Amino acid sequence: MRACMLPGFFKIFLSLSFLACTCLIPVRAADAAPAKAGDIVSYDLIKNYPQEELKAFFKQQHIPSVMLGVKHGINIYEVVYLTTYTDGSLVRASGMLFVPQANTEPAPTMIYNHGTEICRESIFDGTGEQSICLAFATDGYIVLCPDYIGKGLGDRSQLYLDAKTEAGASVDMLIAVNDLLPSLQIKKGDQLFVTGYSQGGHAAMATHRLLQAQYADRFPVTASSPMSGPYDVENTVYTTRRKHYDYPGYLAFMLASFYETQGGMQLMRDALVAPYDTILPKLVDGAWPMEVIDANMPDTAFKAVKNEFYLDFEQNKNSPFRRYLASNNVYDWKPDAPVQLCYCKGDEQVTYKNSLTAYETMKKNGARHVELWQAGRKFHHVNCALFAVIYTKMFFDEFREGRPMRHGPLYKRLLLDIGKLAVKP
Repeated sequence: MRACMLPGFFKIFLSLSFLACTCLIPVRAADAAPAKAGDIVSYDLIKNYPQEELKAFFKQQHIPSVMLGVKHGINIYEVVYLTTYTDGSLVRASGMLFVPQANTEPAPTMIYNHGTEICRESIFDGTGEQSICLAFATDGYIVLCPDYIGKGLGDRSQLYLDAKTEAGASVDMLIAVNDLLPSLQIKKGDQLFVTGYSQGGHAAMATHRLLQAQYADRFPVTASSPMSGPYDVENTVYTTRRKHYDYPGYLAFMLASFYETQGGMQLMRDALVAPYDTILPKLVDGAWPMEVIDANMPDTAFKAVKNEFYLDFEQNKNSPFRRYLASNNVYDWKPDAPVQLCYCKGDEQVTYKNSLTAYETMKKNGARHVELWQAGRKFHHVNCALFAVIYTKMFFDEFREGRPMRHGPLYKRLLLDIGKLAVKP
């Protein structure tokens, strides 16, 4: 998760970035006025990582070289492009592009959808989920990490767990990058992989579904590996409506996204009880970290809404909020390409039952190559991510090596099993 940065630190960062001018190239305006989703608005080289510098950075971050070794230097670009908002209008969105410097052979492409990031700012520091993108790119993958709508350098408001715009932003970035790569002298191969963790797991599933439905000829998916995502959004929210939850701020963002699609934040205020009707709308503007929002929510999230809203949600399956949540479920379809569903049974933020539901429903729909992969039985949400990512990389690597539906070398799987013993839940 990219944390919100304090204003003073942000100013220092910008000053250092300005001084390091050799790491930047000028923003390139599009040759013609952008008119459609997928058009490039601009791109910047924001970081050049020579191989030796990246090795030192990985060592500093305690990234195990036996699992995620450094093979190439990396160039990292910030790409601004056009995508479609919930009302159908064109808006700017942004994302980071990671490409290997030694690109002598056509490289596979991977879309990595990041987890919940509340703050609008999108600063590269190489940590967290950005290190995942670095690990794939140094091994020869072209990696796209969309910010989604309303984050980074994008316009309008974030639409949290909104499947249509999550997927749209990812696919439109793929279109933009596909047009950009020749000018960067990057050779792209035919393989396309899709993954992501937490919210990114939900976005990855939505992206795979959209690619299959509308872009199968242009961008066929080789395989996907959604990780620990809330694929059954409606049931996840409904079954936890009366339970204490350590992260109640998630509901605030789902409500904000719902009312953004319905007409605006005043409607959200009308649905909340005091004092939350004045507190919460101010906290979901992308300037505050989740810890602040959680601290300003009741211990049971639905206590923040009016009783009539809650009763309608609880008793009426056709209530507007229930219908909105159901419209963002992403598990009930039949993927043609292989899907690996990574999860951890001890996940306290996203119940593993989402993965079971997705697996069972897809198999029932006739999908032939869908499988469950438990990254760890005891791990909580954060520690689950590291192991899920390594299993995902081994899964994708086998397709790249022409051995589809395998899960990496036996010695690496044994090392992972040993490593799990040393990690706390």
